[in-house]
This record gives sequence, structure tokens and C-alpha cells, in this order.
Amino acid sequence: MGFDSLSDISPASKHWCVNVRVARMWDYCGTRDGQPPIHVDLVLIDDKGNAMYAEIPGTEAKKFKDLIHEQGVYSLKKFFVATSKSSYKPFPAKYMMKFTPWTTVSEMQGVPDTFPMHVYNLVPFCDLPSRVGAQDCFTDVLGQIVGVSKLGHVHMSTNTTATPKRVITLRDDRNAEVKLVLWGQRAIEFDAELVFDNGQNTPVVGVFVGVLMKSYNNDETLSGGSACRWYLNEDIPEIDSYFERLGDDFAKVQWISTGTEKFAVPRNRGDLPHKTVAELRELDPWETEATDFLCTVTISSVAPEQAWWFHSCSKCHRSATSYGSEYKCNGGCVSTKAYPKYRLCLVGTDGTGTAEFVFFNRVAQQLVGKTVMSLLRSPGLPREIAAVVCQKYTLAVSVTQKSLQQRNISFQVNAIETFFGRQNSVPHDTRVPAITSMPQSTRFPTILPMPTTDTSSLDQILGEPAAGDSSVAIPDLPIPNEDVPKKPGPVRTPLRNLKRKQPEDHSPSTLKNPLANNAANTSVTAVADLTAEVNTAAETEGSSLTAKDTESGLEDANNNAAKKSKVLTNVADPPSATPSVRIKKSPLKKGK
Repeated sequence: MGFDSLSDISPASKHWCVNVRVARMWDYCGTRDGQPPIHVDLVLIDDKGNAMYAEIPGTEAKKFKDLIHEQGVYSLKKFFVATSKSSYKPFPAKYMMKFTPWTTVSEMQGVPDTFPMHVYNLVPFCDLPSRVGAQDCFTDVLGQIVGVSKLGHVHMSTNTTATPKRVITLRDDRNAEVKLVLWGQRAIEFDAELVFDNGQNTPVVGVFVGVLMKSYNNDETLSGGSACRWYLNEDIPEIDSYFERLGDDFAKVQWISTGTEKFAVPRNRGDLPHKTVAELRELDPWETEATDFLCTVTISSVAPEQAWWFHSCSKCHRSATSYGSEYKCNGGCVSTKAYPKYRLCLVGTDGTGTAEFVFFNRVAQQLVGKTVMSLLRSPGLPREIAAVVCQKYTLAVSVTQKSLQQRNISFQVNAIETFFGRQNSVPHDTRVPAITSMPQSTRFPTILPMPTTDTSSLDQILGEPAAGDSSVAIPDLPIPNEDVPKKPGPVRTPLRNLKRKQPEDHSPSTLKNPLANNAANTSVTAVADLTAEVNTAAETEGSSLTAKDTESGLEDANNNAAKKSKVLTNVADPPSATPSVRIKKSPLKKGK
């Protein structure tokens, strides 16, 4: 059977047949970790090194996750080819693949060792500042691990439970350093103990893919969620070159702090004073600017004449104004880049009064259940935003900055504490005239709640209870290289088959969590050939493969100690009772 190349397929036909490896696979659950996936994302690569992003709809996730596993090679038919999505692509690309209920999947046997295994598009450390806040594509980096932290847990303002966190310090061959923060299940899966132990005798160099560059309190870091993967000391050309440039001198891996104090919630929100809307409106904003309150309201409408999103400076996150192809930060920042973010102004009431509540960024995404980029194509007000009208919430709020200089006080929502579901009616505020009393010329059309049939997926995401007035807690959110003389490189510690760590007290869970022309995939996407044996595909994600550890295996390792081999990997394989690592015997040079 003849197969089509990924560089050739396009929307011009629906009768394509491709033979591809699943280089990466992860669930996207929005802001609701642990919930059924909204869609499953794949990075595919064919035998010629062409790559393509693919998406499985959430309704078909269970079916295809039983058929497809990371690093498996499959023939695919009966799928759509569409224009690539505008945000959170693994790499730049013109087209993407979309699975349908009729897509056929056949696992290929006898895959040659030369079939490419990895897909990445490395960004030099010197270019990372320009990626701060970028949402078009994920970022891939190469660096030596010089620091790892223990697993920490932090309370984010948008989460009701602690979120696992782990920090890694990466260094490039020019001694520039950047921190990478792994979140959720990815933080649990990274085996810092093993990396630290082996990092005392030999460098640990890795390619980290699927990360984002972010800024928090003027601290720029890489952030890795469900889309993140890593390849440590693998047989990858860029890692080989890095080892050659290192020579005999390298930095040992050190233990570092998780930095959880930067992300900790300053106080227990359950202890915040509860206020009615009338009581909030009586506050002096100059006296209560830094104070948080709880308030239970029903959303009555979307605030008129207020845009639901704005251009946010990639550096300081203030609003920015477009000037041609660049932006000017309104806060005086020198950055010329900006990205869309939520600024959702809603009117809420509890019967004692009415006030404006402003939802920004992650809190707004938690409320709506979708990213800004996914809603920008909607004409007018997106139905997902309109659907929050008549919903009842307990909110943690504080006075907005603009309230310091105006009579009408508005409130910024810092967290959603409780979700009560859709109400049959909105409490009427008898203290202010109804909107219907406004002149017809200035009246803003009332936004009614969407029909149940149109918002069922939203209700599923938000976890709406069956009873409209019953209270439930909000679910968990979560460089170009210069030519340098080659020096003898240090020996890599030949560990085999390190898999993602699955502690007994953590159940495996996938979090969650694009090329100008596909024909150019080969030139801008680095691909490493598979030089080691192909592992059997995993039946369940997050499980581990027991490495062969027999006497004959060790003898064979001794005979091939000089050969490079994969050392660390994070690809899920079939489960085993006790994960083990086969260590090939080879002379190790102590680090200076």
C-alpha cells in the first residue's frame, strides 16, 4: 500500500492515507484538570520527517485512546485536513488533521529503526524573552539540567486544592540560565531524585518540548503543563553536539528551592468576611483597596459598552494599543508585543444592590470554560459568555484600581469560591431603576441565558449540579551555536528506560495542559532518527516499563559501553509492578 506524505496532504481531498508515528499525545481539559478531555492532541511524524498536529474530539477520546499510544506507528485513513488553529500549536503549520468517528487506525508492525521518533523546533535562550506571553505556539528548548527541586504544592488563586509544582534550572552552552516550572501531573512524573543522582557524575542534557514562556512578578520562566515532554540524554543530534562542546568540565546538578512562597495564597479565603452587594457599595475604596471580601451574586447581564477582551502587554500585562504591526504598552513598558486576554465585565446582584464585577485572565477562563483565542472568531458576544447570565456564584473580590477615582465602585474577581448553578430568575434590585426604564435609544439588549441544548458542553465543563439551587465547590483548575573547537566530551551515564514516576498516592492522570507550509516541515523541525529498539506501546498513560536486568543483558552492555544509548525518557509504557532501570556499565568521569 502506498502512503501519502504529511507534506502533501491538504483540504483539497478527504481520501488520504498516511503512515505516521505518534511522537506526542496529551489530553486538553481546559481549566478543569481531571475532567473528561475537551480534545486529545497529537504530534505526528512520517518516515520522511514531516510533522503535523492532529486533534481527536472529546466525544471520540475514549475510543481512540484505546487504539493509539505514544511512540506507536499507525496507518490512518478517513480524517479531515483543516486550516491549523490559531493558538497553542506544537509548531507553526498551515494545516492540521482532525479525527472523525469514522477514522480508521491500524497499528504497523516491523517498523524500521530509521523511522523518526521526535519532533521539536528549538528556540535559543536569547530569544526566549520575545516569547513571553506568546500563545500562538508552544516553545521547545535544549539545555543542561543544573538544578532540580523537590516536589512542592502551592495554592493558586484560581484553584481550591493544592497544585503540584517542581522547578528545574536549565543552562545553555553560553552559560545563560532559565527556570522551568512543571505543574500538576508533569511535576509528579519528573524523577528529580534519579536526575540528581546521575547528575553528580555525568551531565544531564535534555530537550523540553511543549512549554510556554511566562512572566510572574517580573520573573520570566518557562512553564510546562500537560503538553510538556522531555528527552534526557537521548540519541538526538543536538544533545550529541552539546556533549561535545562540554568537554570534561560540567556543572553538577544541585537541589534548589521550589519558590512556592511566590505563588502561595496569602490567607485562607474561607475566613474572608462575607458582604452583600449593598455593603460592598458602601465601602471606601481608599480604605479597603488591599482587602478581599466574599460576595454571593447572580449574574444579571454583561456590562454594556465594555469589551470582553483586551490586548495585554507581553511584559507587564497592562493594556496595549496597536500601532501597525506592533503594540505600545499603556503602562510605559518597552515591550512591543501584546496578546489577547480576558477582561470580562459582568453585572451581578443579590437583591440588595447591583455592582460590576470584572473577571481577568484565568478566573475568566474558569468561568467561561474556554480560552480567549478560541472565542475570538465568534461574531458579536460569544454564546459561552452569554451563558453565564442567571448563574449564581460566591466570589472572592477586591476593589478595582479605577474605583479610587470614580463614584461607582467596581470589583475585581480574584477567585470563584462556589458555583450554585443556573437560577430560575435574577433577584430584582429594588434600590435602582430597572434597565427597562432607560430610554430606548440607550437601552442595552438584555442577554438571556442560552438554551440547555446549546450549553450542555459548558455545563459539563463547569460541573453544574442537577438542582439549580444546590451548592457545589468549583472543581480543580490547575541560539545559534558558534563554531568552537571540539573537546573530548564526558561519558554519558548509560541508564535505560526511565519512565514517568507514578507515586502510589497519586493516580495517573493526564492534564492537562504549526509550519508556514507543511512542505517545509523538514527544514524547520528538527527530527532525530530512532537508533534504539522501539518499546512496546503503553496500554495506560503514565505507567512504567520494567527494564530488562538480566546477567546476559549486563554482559551485552559491557561489550557496548562505548555506544551512545537513550538514558532517560518520559514516554509512557506498559505498567509493571516495580519500575526499574537497567544501568550499562561504563567508565564515569567525575565532574570537577
